[in-house]
Amino acid sequence: MRINKKLSALYEKEISRLLKNKTFPENIDGPNLMYCWEDEYLNSDYKMLFFGREPNGWMGDLHLVAEDCIKRYREFELCENGKYTTFWQYVYDTKNILMPKSVGQKNFLWSNVSKFSKAIEGSAIDSEDFEFFSDNFKILEEELKITKPDVIIFFTGKSWDWKIQYQIEEKINFEHVNKDVETSELARLSAKCFPFHTYRVAHPITLQTQKKWNYMEQIIEKIKSK
Repeated sequence: MRINKKLSALYEKEISRLLKNKTFPENIDGPNLMYCWEDEYLNSDYKMLFFGREPNGWMGDLHLVAEDCIKRYREFELCENGKYTTFWQYVYDTKNILMPKSVGQKNFLWSNVSKFSKAIEGSAIDSEDFEFFSDNFKILEEELKITKPDVIIFFTGKSWDWKIQYQIEEKINFEHVNKDVETSELARLSAKCFPFHTYRVAHPITLQTQKKWNYMEQIIEKIKSK
């Protein structure tokens, strides 16, 4: 079974499970569900998956129809039809440096640690609501099993580490990428479900504001070295 069929089956199963709940948190938008340009992804030098924090008003409301959510992702075309924000600039710069021959290809994946955000503000849902959706819509670790990325980069910052861990069964180890840089700033994440090259760094806006693109250079060099 191809990647998109597996993802679609996962999403439909988990939405059906979520809908068994009689009540839902209010003011919720989402979910953010992936679509894969399979030939380009599978033939890339590195199968890369980038994570942001939350989808920021992605669907307009709580939209629990898997086909519609996947269609929204597909039509977004990994921001090719929109103006690059700082987040997307960092995604494309990283991808294109590692795979210069793939410029213009949709040979990577993007998602968010939280598949839901607040509907009105587009901001992160509170901890209680995050735990509700993570408990009743368990997809992050399954997405990794289906897509089998070679590289994962979490553009989430240390404050979101617990939200990553909450969705991963095995305990995650946060290891130094560079002994001179604290793991709170830059870390390699180690767990059975992660590829060797799994990293967590600050959100690109923070990296840009603090002029820390060198953290991305360190990640890129680590990926190239092994």
